[in-house]
Amino acid sequence: MLEVLTVGSFCASLFYCLFTGTSILYALIFAFFLFCGYALYRGFSLQEIGKACRQSIAKISNIIIVMLLIGALTASWRASGTIAYLVSYASEIISPSWSLLGTFILNAALSSLIGTSFGTAATMGVVTMSLCVGMGVSPFWAGGAALAGAYVGDRCSPVSTSAQLVCAVTGTELYKNIKNMLRTGLIPFLLACLIYFFVGNGQGAQAADIDLTKLFSQEYILSAWTLIPAIVLLTMVMLKADIKLTMIASIASAFVTALFLRDLGSIELCKILFSGYQAASPEVGRLMNGGGVLSMIQVCCIISISCTFAGIFELTGMLRRLESGIAYLGAKAGVFLTITLTALATAALSCNQMLAVILTEQLCNKIQPDKIKMAASLENTAIVIAPLIPWSIAGAVPVATIGAPQSCVIAAVFLWMLPVWGILVEKVLRKTYPTFS
Repeated sequence: MLEVLTVGSFCASLFYCLFTGTSILYALIFAFFLFCGYALYRGFSLQEIGKACRQSIAKISNIIIVMLLIGALTASWRASGTIAYLVSYASEIISPSWSLLGTFILNAALSSLIGTSFGTAATMGVVTMSLCVGMGVSPFWAGGAALAGAYVGDRCSPVSTSAQLVCAVTGTELYKNIKNMLRTGLIPFLLACLIYFFVGNGQGAQAADIDLTKLFSQEYILSAWTLIPAIVLLTMVMLKADIKLTMIASIASAFVTALFLRDLGSIELCKILFSGYQAASPEVGRLMNGGGVLSMIQVCCIISISCTFAGIFELTGMLRRLESGIAYLGAKAGVFLTITLTALATAALSCNQMLAVILTEQLCNKIQPDKIKMAASLENTAIVIAPLIPWSIAGAVPVATIGAPQSCVIAAVFLWMLPVWGILVEKVLRKTYPTFS
């Protein structure tokens, strides 16, 4: 009974923060003391609790460094004009006949490069949404395509914080996971492309009147040289270089590019890397502001505190009854279906993607002992289900950013097709064709 009250209090604090607009970090801090209090009540000492928390945080120390580098990377790409060039070029090639397909693919491409759904939504998402609305495309479908595309990179980008988190909690290797993501996501991606092509083919009627090249030219030199940071990143990723060295190299190349192409000094650029990019023009700033090491501090705190929960849960056996129920369901209903249902519940209750990943792994690691398969299951469930929950930060923030109706999550075809395809493979295809993977 005490376990139910403790977890219930945690969930109540999460929903309070969500509906009052308060940072979810406060709910997590409250939960940390709540769970520590539960552990003390169960007879564990402060030393034992502290050791369990430290061991959990030690597992994700590498991801904290990576996340801080991601903050610097996105700021450097904004300052150098890399993102501005990519977005302005994309706006020129999208047309009414393939507006939805173009929206999905362009957002998917940018998110795969920069690894952040929020950053993609704030740049390419806003642009493609505006273009689609200007062409007469339904905001419901345009928002869904942009949201789905923004989360493609969350699964399989080497600079994605979500992909890094999955590696950390499962103890797997990044590039092996990416290979699995590409394999398991291919059919859902192609099906999503077909749906967006056929639905969008009859919607757009006229070209949109948005000149981003003119807008960005106020602040940037839109030269192909601005692509150097992206080329460096892609080249080193293909060579499977260490991800931290890859990001440092891309940041350095963006730094040099900004020095030569823009009127920015080295001290100013260092400040941008730390605190984020701020455009001189408000119109440009609406699309380009953001990034920086500081922008990742709250995310790092959320992940660190969330990881301490796993240590406390393991120490106290707080979730043991729930784990037993999940093990029973896994034996009866199938492993992937059980992980999907668990991810749906944790995403709905935790209101954020990162905690959903940590809790789902904690609850399901007994029914899926294979770490590589567990990583793939998390990427195809918790990562993509979280943005489909209307009250989850993972979905609410990007949808609000691009100005789409909340119902557009239904049109985010790729996101819900991933778990559906995984269930179909487990329940039908593997039974009919045992060698199917």
